[in-house]
Order: sequence, then structure tokens, then C-alpha cells
Amino acid sequence: MNINRRHFIFGSAAAVTLAGCTTSKVGARPLKPGEKRNLAMIGCGLQMRHLINEFLDPKNGPNVKIVATCDCDKSRAAGCAEIVNKRYGDNNCRVVYDFQEIVRDPSIDMVCIATPDHWHAYIAVEAMKHGKDVYCEKPLTYSVQETKELMEAERKYGRVFQTGSMQRSWREFRDAVSLVRGGLIGNVRYVDANFGVRDGKWGGPSHPVRFWDDPNNAAKEGAPNPDIDWVHWLGPAKMRPYSDLLAPRGMHKFFPLFWRCDDDLASGYCGDWGAHHLDIAQWGLDMDKSGPYKVIRSDEPYSTNLIHGGRRQFGLRMLFKKPYGDVELCHGPFSLTGAKYGWGTVFYGDNGIVAVNRGKIAVWVGTGLVKPTLEIRKQIEKCSFMADKIVATSIGKGKKLGSALGFLEKKYGDVIKRAGIYYSEQHVRNFCQCVETRKLPITSAEVGGRACTLCHLANMSYKYDTGFDWDPVKMEFANGTGRGIPLCRPGDNNGWVVKA
Repeated sequence: MNINRRHFIFGSAAAVTLAGCTTSKVGARPLKPGEKRNLAMIGCGLQMRHLINEFLDPKNGPNVKIVATCDCDKSRAAGCAEIVNKRYGDNNCRVVYDFQEIVRDPSIDMVCIATPDHWHAYIAVEAMKHGKDVYCEKPLTYSVQETKELMEAERKYGRVFQTGSMQRSWREFRDAVSLVRGGLIGNVRYVDANFGVRDGKWGGPSHPVRFWDDPNNAAKEGAPNPDIDWVHWLGPAKMRPYSDLLAPRGMHKFFPLFWRCDDDLASGYCGDWGAHHLDIAQWGLDMDKSGPYKVIRSDEPYSTNLIHGGRRQFGLRMLFKKPYGDVELCHGPFSLTGAKYGWGTVFYGDNGIVAVNRGKIAVWVGTGLVKPTLEIRKQIEKCSFMADKIVATSIGKGKKLGSALGFLEKKYGDVIKRAGIYYSEQHVRNFCQCVETRKLPITSAEVGGRACTLCHLANMSYKYDTGFDWDPVKMEFANGTGRGIPLCRPGDNNGWVVKA
């Protein structure tokens, strides 16, 4: 499909959507001729290095200049500044160790936040209070209460806010959601959101707090690190010994999983990957301003892995209320058949199925309503289910995926146009464009916050081994359920209280 046709299909619908969006109440700082907006990067791990390269791309941020890198680990802050200075050919990027210096600096127009999850909400809210537009990595918050405060801050201070749920700016997910919302497969009755490893260390929910990833290696893990301000790294979390697997030393080349799966720091794979695939599920259901009304406890066996604390790892269900009836969402693992990755999100409609993940898509039409069972899910993962009803499939990247998407966009152009979903070509670019236009980005604080809330609901159900009713409008437990389950971090947060 050529670019003109793609813009015909997506562009007009996106324009209508944008025209109806709330705009920022506070404009961006007026620029002098030739001046660029000043951007600071907070949290200098591996993910931030990817983001630095995206912001440095002139196609994404032509009016943006990175002027500071900030991390409480001095070596990482300096390492990211070196990347920026090398690209610009100067030594002007400032190295900062305390984010408060960044958020209070009136010369900073924008911040990008890629810290561990337990810091996201506080830094983002404080940045908005100080007049800054924000790009923040997912999942947005540590708790439901933080989510509510962050969403309120976006409204209160009128800043442009983009959640780093970049799958909404990827063609395969946009096409999949457009086909679903355009009505190709009829009313959606079931959704699968898949993340976590079935029999491995990294399942679905977070883990009980552990001081060391490997107690037998505690001396090495906890060896003194003079580069890091450990109290500042912990911030609102409880005091614990330093571990270089929680805060890897120097310019590490991996994504730390230890803190991502710790009760006191994050929400496990429910937050880490759930923030992607639950987000696509919510997008496909057109529930970005709402959520489920019931969470049903998993009936899968309890885990025997001691690291998991006896928690079930999969099988949780959520019920969403639609005008035509309930939609049941089920959480499963990355793969059921031994493949490295299966489908991220699968939509089952009255007369078809749409399955999507990074670099792959499959569409069935004319199946009638299929109630997913374990065997059916395995067949769908291998694309062996009702092969005569598959209209397009691609399980490989590159030309094969592009060919499948091009076919779907051509064959079902009217369906895609009817869906009228927000068109974002590139996630960082969309944020930078919206800073200029003051329109809502594709994953505003409300969009990212609603998806993050699903992550927290899932994690709470596994952690407390229970189901509950939920009020998606008030974002609180309903009908007397949920007693004893906190929606905020217990305690005083060491003074780091998120408040809009």
C-alpha cells in the first residue's frame, strides 16, 4: 500500500479524533527563531538509551534538544550525557544526579522519565506542576491511587503527557485494533492478554520482597557501589540492602528484571508486559475511559516456585460491560506451545478472530463465535485453527508482515476507516508534535493510566488470591469487596507522596 492510500484510510479519521480531543490549557514556551525546546532525560538505564536515540532523530523531534541527563547513579548519568554530546558534537549536555534539580529548572521544557516504576508517578506529577510536558515509560504508576493523582495532574496543569506504550504507534497493532473496532469480526466476546513464562521464574504477578536475587551470591550482589545514591534510588520504597541486580552498575546492557518483579518496587509482569498487551485489549474494546467491572480469581494451580510466594501465575479473568453484553478477558502466558512468543492479544468476535503481537498478525473471518479453550488457544498460536477461515497471517517480520498488513489494509479499508482510531506514525514523534500543537497524544495520562489500572487489578488479584468487584468510573472497589487490599502504598512513602 502506498503512503497516500494509508493516509487516506487513517488520516481523515485521526484528524476527526484529534479535533475532538481536549487541548492543553497551558501553551509551550514560545521559541525564538532557531531555538529548540529543552529536554531532560531522567533515569539512564538501557530503555533510556533507546529513547535518547529516538529523541535525537530529527524526524521525531526537530524542535527538541536534549540538554541534561539525570540519574542517581553517576556513571549512568554521565554515560548517557556522553551519547548525547557525541551526537551533537559538543559537551553541552548537563549531568545531573537529583531529578528535583531538573523539575525545578524553568529552562527545561520537557522531561522523559525512564526510572524504575516506583518513581514514575512522583517525578511525572512534579514535572507537570512545574510546567513541563512529560514522556513517561509504562507502567505509569506503582498503585491505583498514584494513577488517579497522575491523571488529575494532567487535567489540572494542562500539560502534554505521553505514556511510553509504543505499541499504539505500531502498524500491526493499529491495524488489528482497527479491524476489531471497525466490526470485521462482530461483537467481541472474549479477549486473551498473554504475558509471562508458564513454568519459569518470571510469571505474571510480582514476587514477595527479596533482598538478593541469589542469596548464595549476596556478597557480590551487595558489594559497595560508590557511584549510586542508594537512599535516593529507593525513594518511596522501604529501606533494603543495595543489590547490583536491582540497580545494575554502570552502562549495563540488559533490562533489570529483579526490581520489575518486586512487590515494593513494581507490579511484576502484570505491569511490565501487561502494560502492553492489556493496553491493546482495552484499546480494541474501546474502553480507554473505563475498565472492567469485575475481576475473577484464577483457578490455576498455585506456584511451587518459592520465589513466587505460592501465588498463582496465570488464569485471572476480567469482565467488561459492553452494550451488547459482557466481554471476558483472560490472562495467559507468552506461549502455550513452546514457542518463544505466541500472541500478545487475541480478540474473539461473533464471527471471527484477530490475533496480534510484535511483528505478527493473523485474522480469521467467518468462524462463528468461538469460546477459547486450551486446545483452541494452542491451535490459534500455531495458526492451525480453522485454516480455511484465515484471511491473512504473518508470523515473521519485515516484508512478510508488511505484505500481510498491506493486504488487510486494502481488502478491509472501509472497516479500518470506519473504526476511526487515532493515527500515530511514531510514538516519540507523536509526543513532540503534540507539544507543538497542544493536542492530546495517542497515550495520554488517562489512556496510560487506565491501562496501568488493569495491571494493578491483575497483580492485586494474584497477590491477595481473590476476586472483587470494581467501579471503573470511581476507580475503587465496589459492592463491599476488596477489603484489606490497599490501593496506595502503605506508610508515609518516606515523604515522597504523589499529590496532584
